[in-house]
Amino acid sequence: MLLILLTTVGLAMARQISIPGPAPATSKPGLVNHQSVLNNLLLYASYCDTCVETALETCNRISEQHQQPSFIQEAKEVLKEISVMINKSESRPRHCKDLLDSGDTGSGLRLVYPYPGQPHHNVTVFCEHTVDGGGWTVFQRRSSDSIRQDFNRTWIEYKLGFGDIEAEFWMGLELLHVLTSTTLQELRIDLADYEGGERWAKYGVFNVGSDEAKYRLSVGRYSGDAGDAMTDSHGQSFSTHDQDNDALNTLNCAEVWRGGWWFKICGHTNLNGYQYQGTYSTHHHEGIFWHQWHGWKYSLRQTSMMIRPAF
Repeated sequence: MLLILLTTVGLAMARQISIPGPAPATSKPGLVNHQSVLNNLLLYASYCDTCVETALETCNRISEQHQQPSFIQEAKEVLKEISVMINKSESRPRHCKDLLDSGDTGSGLRLVYPYPGQPHHNVTVFCEHTVDGGGWTVFQRRSSDSIRQDFNRTWIEYKLGFGDIEAEFWMGLELLHVLTSTTLQELRIDLADYEGGERWAKYGVFNVGSDEAKYRLSVGRYSGDAGDAMTDSHGQSFSTHDQDNDALNTLNCAEVWRGGWWFKICGHTNLNGYQYQGTYSTHHHEGIFWHQWHGWKYSLRQTSMMIRPAF
Protein backbone atom coordinates (compact mmCIF):
# COMPACT_ATOMS: atom_id res chain seq x y z
CA MET A 1 0.00 0.00 0.00
CA LEU A 2 2.81 2.41 0.86
CA LEU A 3 4.50 1.71 -2.46
CA ILE A 4 1.23 2.42 -4.29
CA LEU A 5 0.81 5.72 -2.47
CA LEU A 6 4.37 6.85 -3.18
CA THR A 7 4.09 5.76 -6.80
CA THR A 8 0.88 7.74 -7.16
CA VAL A 9 2.54 10.81 -5.69
CA GLY A 10 5.42 10.38 -8.07
CA LEU A 11 3.17 9.93 -11.11
CA ALA A 12 1.04 12.91 -10.17
CA MET A 13 4.07 15.12 -9.73
CA ALA A 14 5.87 13.73 -12.76
CA ARG A 15 3.31 15.42 -14.97
CA GLN A 16 4.62 18.76 -13.76
CA ILE A 17 8.21 18.08 -12.59
CA SER A 18 11.08 17.44 -14.95
CA ILE A 19 13.03 14.58 -13.36
CA PRO A 20 16.45 15.22 -14.98
CA GLY A 21 16.67 18.75 -13.63
CA PRO A 22 15.73 20.15 -10.18
CA ALA A 23 12.54 22.20 -9.92
CA PRO A 24 12.71 25.79 -8.70
CA ALA A 25 12.80 25.85 -4.91
CA THR A 26 9.95 28.34 -4.63
CA SER A 27 7.39 26.52 -6.79
CA LYS A 28 4.89 23.77 -5.96
CA PRO A 29 3.97 22.39 -9.39
CA GLY A 30 0.90 20.17 -9.53
CA LEU A 31 -0.09 20.77 -5.90
CA VAL A 32 -3.47 22.37 -6.50
CA ASN A 33 -4.46 20.15 -9.42
CA HIS A 34 -3.60 16.88 -7.72
CA GLN A 35 -4.67 17.49 -4.12
CA SER A 36 -8.24 16.33 -4.72
CA VAL A 37 -7.08 13.15 -6.48
CA LEU A 38 -4.62 12.30 -3.72
CA ASN A 39 -7.14 13.21 -1.04
CA ASN A 40 -9.71 10.74 -2.40
CA LEU A 41 -7.02 8.06 -2.74
CA LEU A 42 -5.74 8.48 0.79
CA LEU A 43 -9.26 8.56 2.26
CA TYR A 44 -9.71 4.97 1.06
CA ALA A 45 -6.16 3.88 1.91
CA SER A 46 -4.58 2.95 5.20
CA TYR A 47 -2.78 6.26 5.60
CA CYS A 48 -0.05 6.77 8.21
CA ASP A 49 1.94 10.01 8.39
CA THR A 50 4.85 8.41 10.25
CA CYS A 51 5.14 5.49 7.84
CA VAL A 52 5.10 7.73 4.78
CA GLU A 53 7.64 10.16 6.27
CA THR A 54 9.99 7.29 7.14
CA ALA A 55 9.72 5.95 3.60
CA LEU A 56 10.40 9.37 2.14
CA GLU A 57 13.52 9.77 4.28
CA THR A 58 14.78 6.48 2.87
CA CYS A 59 13.97 7.66 -0.64
CA ASN A 60 15.67 10.97 0.10
CA ARG A 61 19.01 9.26 0.82
CA ILE A 62 18.71 7.35 -2.45
CA SER A 63 17.72 10.42 -4.44
CA GLU A 64 20.66 12.43 -3.08
CA GLN A 65 22.97 9.93 -4.70
CA HIS A 66 21.31 10.78 -8.03
CA GLN A 67 21.19 14.55 -7.40
CA GLN A 68 17.36 14.67 -7.23
CA PRO A 69 16.65 15.98 -3.68
CA SER A 70 14.01 18.44 -4.92
CA PHE A 71 11.73 15.62 -6.08
CA ILE A 72 11.50 14.11 -2.60
CA GLN A 73 11.05 17.55 -1.08
CA GLU A 74 8.13 18.17 -3.43
CA ALA A 75 6.60 14.83 -2.38
CA LYS A 76 6.97 15.73 1.29
CA GLU A 77 5.23 19.05 0.75
CA VAL A 78 2.36 17.44 -1.16
CA LEU A 79 1.86 14.80 1.53
CA LYS A 80 1.94 17.43 4.24
CA GLU A 81 -0.80 19.40 2.48
CA ILE A 82 -2.88 16.26 1.92
CA SER A 83 -2.48 15.22 5.56
CA VAL A 84 -3.91 18.56 6.67
CA MET A 85 -6.83 18.19 4.27
CA ILE A 86 -7.59 14.64 5.42
CA ASN A 87 -7.49 15.55 9.10
CA LYS A 88 -9.76 18.49 8.41
CA SER A 89 -12.28 16.45 6.41
CA GLU A 90 -12.29 13.60 8.93
CA SER A 91 -13.22 16.07 11.69
CA ARG A 92 -16.34 17.21 9.86
CA PRO A 93 -19.59 15.98 11.46
CA ARG A 94 -21.36 13.16 9.65
CA HIS A 95 -24.57 13.53 11.64
CA CYS A 96 -25.98 15.21 14.74
CA LYS A 97 -24.32 12.77 17.15
CA ASP A 98 -20.90 13.90 15.90
CA LEU A 99 -21.92 17.50 16.58
CA LEU A 100 -23.05 16.64 20.10
CA ASP A 101 -19.80 14.79 20.80
CA SER A 102 -17.84 17.83 19.64
CA GLY A 103 -19.64 20.06 22.15
CA ASP A 104 -22.43 21.49 20.00
CA THR A 105 -25.42 20.93 22.29
CA GLY A 106 -27.83 23.34 20.61
CA SER A 107 -30.87 21.97 18.80
CA GLY A 108 -31.76 23.33 15.38
CA LEU A 109 -30.43 23.49 11.82
CA ARG A 110 -26.89 22.26 11.24
CA LEU A 111 -24.61 21.31 8.35
CA VAL A 112 -23.37 17.71 8.23
CA TYR A 113 -21.20 15.75 5.78
CA PRO A 114 -22.74 12.27 5.54
CA TYR A 115 -21.40 11.06 2.18
CA PRO A 116 -18.38 8.71 2.39
CA GLY A 117 -15.62 9.75 0.02
CA GLN A 118 -17.24 13.14 -0.60
CA PRO A 119 -15.79 15.31 2.19
CA HIS A 120 -17.13 18.58 0.75
CA HIS A 121 -20.73 17.42 0.11
CA ASN A 122 -22.85 18.83 2.94
CA VAL A 123 -26.57 18.85 3.71
CA THR A 124 -28.71 20.75 6.20
CA VAL A 125 -30.42 18.68 8.90
CA PHE A 126 -32.36 19.38 12.08
CA CYS A 127 -30.57 18.23 15.25
CA GLU A 128 -32.49 17.37 18.42
CA HIS A 129 -30.37 17.43 21.58
CA THR A 130 -33.05 17.84 24.27
CA VAL A 131 -34.59 14.35 24.03
CA ASP A 132 -33.17 11.10 25.43
CA GLY A 133 -29.55 12.24 25.66
CA GLY A 134 -29.54 14.14 22.35
CA GLY A 135 -27.58 13.44 19.20
CA TRP A 136 -30.72 12.79 17.13
CA THR A 137 -31.03 13.65 13.43
CA VAL A 138 -34.72 14.34 12.72
CA PHE A 139 -36.03 12.99 9.41
CA GLN A 140 -39.82 13.41 9.80
CA ARG A 141 -42.07 15.80 11.68
CA ARG A 142 -45.81 16.44 11.79
CA SER A 143 -47.32 19.27 13.82
CA SER A 144 -50.58 21.15 14.30
CA ASP A 145 -49.17 24.47 13.07
CA SER A 146 -51.39 26.71 10.98
CA ILE A 147 -49.44 25.90 7.80
CA ARG A 148 -49.72 22.17 7.10
CA GLN A 149 -47.89 20.06 4.51
CA ASP A 150 -49.57 17.61 2.16
CA PHE A 151 -47.83 14.25 2.69
CA ASN A 152 -49.71 12.50 -0.12
CA ARG A 153 -46.71 13.00 -2.40
CA THR A 154 -45.08 11.25 -5.35
CA TRP A 155 -42.26 8.73 -5.27
CA ILE A 156 -39.68 11.28 -6.41
CA GLU A 157 -40.80 13.75 -3.71
CA TYR A 158 -40.44 11.13 -0.99
CA LYS A 159 -37.06 10.19 -2.43
CA LEU A 160 -35.70 13.76 -2.43
CA GLY A 161 -37.62 15.21 0.54
CA PHE A 162 -40.15 18.01 0.99
CA GLY A 163 -41.64 20.48 3.46
CA ASP A 164 -40.25 23.00 5.94
CA ILE A 165 -37.37 21.49 7.93
CA GLU A 166 -38.25 23.68 10.93
CA ALA A 167 -41.93 22.68 10.83
CA GLU A 168 -43.55 19.77 8.94
CA PHE A 169 -41.17 17.92 6.64
CA TRP A 170 -39.83 14.65 5.26
CA MET A 171 -36.03 14.45 4.91
CA GLY A 172 -35.94 12.22 1.83
CA LEU A 173 -35.43 8.48 1.41
CA GLU A 174 -32.11 8.81 -0.42
CA LEU A 175 -30.44 10.80 2.35
CA LEU A 176 -32.06 8.54 4.95
CA HIS A 177 -30.49 5.57 3.18
CA VAL A 178 -27.07 7.24 3.28
CA LEU A 179 -27.35 8.11 6.98
CA THR A 180 -28.45 4.62 8.00
CA SER A 181 -25.90 2.77 5.87
CA THR A 182 -22.65 4.03 7.40
CA THR A 183 -23.19 2.58 10.88
CA LEU A 184 -25.93 0.86 12.90
CA GLN A 185 -28.68 3.35 13.73
CA GLU A 186 -31.45 3.46 16.29
CA LEU A 187 -34.84 5.09 15.74
CA ARG A 188 -36.91 7.15 18.16
CA ILE A 189 -40.52 8.19 17.49
CA ASP A 190 -42.33 10.75 19.65
CA LEU A 191 -46.12 11.06 19.47
CA ALA A 192 -48.65 13.53 20.91
CA ASP A 193 -52.46 13.60 20.79
CA TYR A 194 -54.99 16.44 21.05
CA GLU A 195 -55.76 15.74 24.72
CA GLY A 196 -52.25 16.41 26.00
CA GLY A 197 -51.09 12.80 25.97
CA GLU A 198 -47.60 11.82 24.83
CA ARG A 199 -46.01 8.49 23.98
CA TRP A 200 -42.71 7.29 22.55
CA ALA A 201 -41.33 4.26 20.74
CA LYS A 202 -37.69 3.34 20.25
CA TYR A 203 -36.11 0.75 17.97
CA GLY A 204 -32.54 -0.44 18.48
CA VAL A 205 -32.19 -1.41 14.81
CA PHE A 206 -33.16 0.87 11.93
CA ASN A 207 -31.97 0.81 8.33
CA VAL A 208 -33.35 2.02 5.00
CA GLY A 209 -32.15 0.23 1.87
CA SER A 210 -31.15 1.70 -1.47
CA ASP A 211 -33.29 2.95 -4.34
CA GLU A 212 -32.75 -0.40 -6.10
CA ALA A 213 -34.33 -2.13 -3.07
CA LYS A 214 -37.18 0.44 -3.06
CA TYR A 215 -35.83 1.76 0.26
CA ARG A 216 -36.64 -1.47 2.09
CA LEU A 217 -37.04 -1.07 5.86
CA SER A 218 -35.17 -3.03 8.52
CA VAL A 219 -36.44 -2.30 12.02
CA GLY A 220 -36.52 -4.14 15.34
CA ARG A 221 -35.72 -4.28 19.09
CA TYR A 222 -38.68 -2.20 20.27
CA SER A 223 -38.92 -0.37 23.61
CA GLY A 224 -41.18 2.44 24.83
CA ASP A 225 -44.75 3.13 26.00
CA ALA A 226 -46.55 3.71 22.66
CA GLY A 227 -46.75 0.04 21.67
CA ASP A 228 -44.91 -1.62 18.80
CA ALA A 229 -46.53 -0.54 15.52
CA MET A 230 -43.40 -0.54 13.33
CA THR A 231 -42.09 -4.11 13.48
CA ASP A 232 -44.98 -5.20 11.26
CA SER A 233 -43.32 -3.16 8.47
CA HIS A 234 -39.94 -4.90 8.79
CA GLY A 235 -38.71 -6.05 5.39
CA GLN A 236 -41.17 -3.90 3.43
CA SER A 237 -40.29 -1.55 0.60
CA PHE A 238 -41.60 1.99 0.59
CA SER A 239 -44.84 2.80 -1.24
CA THR A 240 -46.42 5.99 -2.60
CA HIS A 241 -49.63 6.59 -4.52
CA ASP A 242 -47.69 6.38 -7.79
CA GLN A 243 -45.47 3.42 -6.84
CA ASP A 244 -47.19 0.47 -5.17
CA ASN A 245 -44.71 -1.79 -3.34
CA ASP A 246 -46.92 -3.17 -0.55
CA ALA A 247 -47.88 -6.82 -0.02
CA LEU A 248 -51.50 -6.43 -1.18
CA ASN A 249 -52.69 -7.17 -4.70
CA THR A 250 -56.17 -5.68 -4.30
CA LEU A 251 -55.30 -2.04 -3.56
CA ASN A 252 -52.49 0.47 -3.09
CA CYS A 253 -52.21 1.20 0.64
CA ALA A 254 -50.43 4.52 0.05
CA GLU A 255 -53.21 5.69 -2.23
CA VAL A 256 -56.12 4.86 0.06
CA TRP A 257 -54.27 5.87 3.25
CA ARG A 258 -53.16 9.18 1.68
CA GLY A 259 -49.43 9.09 2.38
CA GLY A 260 -46.21 7.22 1.63
CA TRP A 261 -45.01 4.54 4.06
CA TRP A 262 -43.52 1.06 4.47
CA PHE A 263 -46.88 -0.67 4.05
CA LYS A 264 -47.44 -4.38 4.34
CA ILE A 265 -51.17 -5.32 4.59
CA CYS A 266 -51.53 -2.32 5.05
CA GLY A 267 -50.15 -2.05 8.57
CA HIS A 268 -50.48 -0.68 12.10
CA THR A 269 -49.28 2.87 11.52
CA ASN A 270 -48.92 5.64 8.98
CA LEU A 271 -47.37 8.79 10.38
CA ASN A 272 -47.50 10.35 6.90
CA GLY A 273 -51.30 10.24 6.63
CA TYR A 274 -53.84 13.04 6.34
CA GLN A 275 -53.91 15.67 9.10
CA TYR A 276 -57.33 15.08 10.64
CA GLN A 277 -57.72 16.41 14.19
CA GLY A 278 -58.32 13.56 16.62
CA THR A 279 -61.13 11.12 15.89
CA TYR A 280 -62.31 10.83 12.29
CA SER A 281 -64.89 8.60 10.58
CA THR A 282 -63.81 8.02 6.97
CA HIS A 283 -64.01 4.54 5.49
CA HIS A 284 -60.25 4.07 5.17
CA HIS A 285 -57.56 4.63 7.80
CA GLU A 286 -56.36 7.93 6.39
CA GLY A 287 -55.12 9.85 9.44
CA ILE A 288 -51.79 10.18 11.20
CA PHE A 289 -52.30 7.10 13.35
CA TRP A 290 -50.47 4.72 15.65
CA HIS A 291 -52.83 1.80 16.13
CA GLN A 292 -51.28 0.46 19.35
CA TRP A 293 -52.02 3.75 21.11
CA HIS A 294 -55.21 5.35 19.72
CA GLY A 295 -56.33 2.82 17.12
CA TRP A 296 -56.90 3.38 13.41
CA LYS A 297 -59.49 6.17 13.63
CA TYR A 298 -57.57 8.78 15.59
CA SER A 299 -55.22 11.26 13.87
CA LEU A 300 -52.36 12.46 16.07
CA ARG A 301 -51.48 16.10 16.71
CA GLN A 302 -47.72 15.75 16.49
CA THR A 303 -45.07 13.19 15.51
CA SER A 304 -41.32 13.19 15.07
CA MET A 305 -39.01 10.47 13.77
CA MET A 306 -35.26 10.70 14.37
CA ILE A 307 -32.12 8.56 14.23
CA ARG A 308 -28.67 8.40 15.82
CA PRO A 309 -25.83 5.84 15.87
CA ALA A 310 -26.67 2.96 18.17
CA PHE A 311 -23.11 2.82 19.56
